[in-house]
Amino acid sequence: MIKKFLLLLLILACANAEISLKDIDSKPPCRAKDFMIWQYLKQDITPSQADRAYKQLNSNSDKLLYIYAKKTDDLKVKQIVLCKKEKNLLSISDKECLKLAMSPYKTLTLTNKQREKLSKKVSSKKDKNLLKIQSEPYSQEAYIKYNANTILTLFVNTAASHRRKNLNIHLNEKFINKLSSSWKISEFIKIVVNDKKLNKLQLSLLNLNGTKLNAQSNFFLALNHLKHSNKKEAIKYFNLSLKKSKHKIDIDKNYFWIYQITKDKKYLNKLLLSMDINIYTLFAHEVLDKSFDNYFSCVEVIDKEPKKDIKDPFNWSDILKEIKATPNDKLFDLASLYMQPEMIPVQSFIIQKAYSFKMHGYIMPYDKYLKQLKNDDKALVYAIMRQESNLIPSALSRSYALGLMQLMPFLVDAIAKNHKEKITNYDEMFIPKKNIDYALKHLKWMQKSLYHPLFMAYAYNGGMGFLRRHLEKGTFNSGRYEPFLSMELISNSQSREYGKKVLANYVMYKKIMGEEISIIHLFDTLTQPKKTDRFRG
Repeated sequence: MIKKFLLLLLILACANAEISLKDIDSKPPCRAKDFMIWQYLKQDITPSQADRAYKQLNSNSDKLLYIYAKKTDDLKVKQIVLCKKEKNLLSISDKECLKLAMSPYKTLTLTNKQREKLSKKVSSKKDKNLLKIQSEPYSQEAYIKYNANTILTLFVNTAASHRRKNLNIHLNEKFINKLSSSWKISEFIKIVVNDKKLNKLQLSLLNLNGTKLNAQSNFFLALNHLKHSNKKEAIKYFNLSLKKSKHKIDIDKNYFWIYQITKDKKYLNKLLLSMDINIYTLFAHEVLDKSFDNYFSCVEVIDKEPKKDIKDPFNWSDILKEIKATPNDKLFDLASLYMQPEMIPVQSFIIQKAYSFKMHGYIMPYDKYLKQLKNDDKALVYAIMRQESNLIPSALSRSYALGLMQLMPFLVDAIAKNHKEKITNYDEMFIPKKNIDYALKHLKWMQKSLYHPLFMAYAYNGGMGFLRRHLEKGTFNSGRYEPFLSMELISNSQSREYGKKVLANYVMYKKIMGEEISIIHLFDTLTQPKKTDRFRG
């Protein structure tokens, strides 16, 4: 009992301990150290301490630079931040400062006369061309003298409202194909096809040749043809996308879409051959009444203490390096070193890699923290967790999302405040019980508005406001290719793909729990607002 009390005191002391320079100096360069430095810069430190910590960053970002600038006495750093934030471009006389401050968003608000004046100050030909094209009339005739990069920079690097009001213009076949010489054409296509208010540009895209474009561009062009009832052309572009696809899910989604148009089951049979488990292969297996066998939900465990604490992000960083350095034929040997109960997620990750991710793990090592949940909710938690962190408790993203459920620090703060708790150190989020507890609070709040796992996934990744705006635009209504067309046209590409993966995980976890589940039913429900959300009721 005394030992447990002393351990609790030690944990509380550590939780309230501030990060020191000694702590930072002792750690190797990695993302976990950058996160430590980010937290340190928010403490009450001296300028020299801030300088010493900042110099140890493994990778920088404006987010860290702006925090550092408030702490340091380095006038050069403060000037860089001031330049980056300066909105009045015409007030800047220094060329280097102007270069840092320049952006298409800022120059768009200027008058033609102001842009002309600014053009004399900038030295970059790219910036000069952008200023010049921003002063042109909104027409193909005005843009024809510019190169594809300049034209697409004008389009891509601007607000959606400006695009819809001014840049939704008809482009002829020759002009639209000229644009394909720029690497920005892919982003242009994605933006246009995803925005139904850019109807003139969508019609222009019907004349774009896809032979020199990548898989994603051809996929969106195929969807665009489908939206305009050009089934034959849509199949042509899906096939082009198929030939250029390098990832399993991209190959699968093209087969799925060709099946949606043709209803030819040979394309479903091709999906049966895929070794990936995703919404498209799940659909094919259900339609053809076939089962999967390339997954596991349990691994061998030995009753032994692990040599490393997986709740420490520095340890996970070391393990990841070890996994990456291990040849494929030695990975099963490496997996055998991680058979302790706490290391189940590590062992599962290594086994999947050893099978080149043709065998998929759906482990459930945190059931003791989910006992109070119904299977629906439990499956959703694991589905999100698997996608967010591979069930690694000390997972840490580039944006410092934390732990199993990848909670952003600002969300952790909000949850703690709402529930009158105090987070003294974000490392608490690497403790599975604490991370899951906070995530459940957030999910419970989301479930007041959302009743479908796909919409929960979208909101979890992109935010409730993002999802609500999408739904209120008229997506996921009934239609020939719904809900699939709406699923492919979610504007945020990260949230779009994230939602698909979480939905597939949800179906698999429900199956593993022995629950009846139909992905076809889940798809059908998406076009029935009363069963999915409160925003469209």
